[in-house]
Amino acid sequence: MSEDVHLLEQALTHTTQMLGNVTPDQYGHPTPCDDFDVRTLANHLVAANPYYVILAQGGAPDFSLFARDHIGDRHPGEVYAEGAKEVLAVWQTEGAPERRMPLPGGGLGPRLADLHLLETVLHGWDLATATGQDRAGDPDAVETAHLTWYGNHPDAVRPRTGMFGPSRTAPEDAPALDRLAAYFGRTV
Repeated sequence: MSEDVHLLEQALTHTTQMLGNVTPDQYGHPTPCDDFDVRTLANHLVAANPYYVILAQGGAPDFSLFARDHIGDRHPGEVYAEGAKEVLAVWQTEGAPERRMPLPGGGLGPRLADLHLLETVLHGWDLATATGQDRAGDPDAVETAHLTWYGNHPDAVRPRTGMFGPSRTAPEDAPALDRLAAYFGRTV
């Protein structure tokens, strides 16, 4: 297993555990993501796994996956765990970790494995914040996401991607994941 896949496995395992702690009475709680309550965020996390399965196999982005209800009456942690196994199996295929995100205007953007790691770690932070869980994240996955992304996705390019809000400040002594969350528009 490559280091990229190992880090993704750690992040997915951590997020699975956090989703496993979510209770239905928390579904309506707000999250640091303006458009998501806890249930919507949980569904977004669940949808990310089949989304990255398609991309890691060389397919085109299918944003419609995020509009579907993947949880239904099931527990989000259970559904997420199933998707995590599937996406990890695909990330282990030859060449998958090196695939890059196709850009809307043409060309290639960041490595998909790096983007998946960021999304898992960052939305894990969102979920932890909204549900009162430990926000630290998996230390190795957080360190790698921080080193890969922090300071490398300037506010000027964000409107083109539509993925992140403008940077906010975090205390200098804040943990790495809090600083990364603030960098990608969250209030810490």
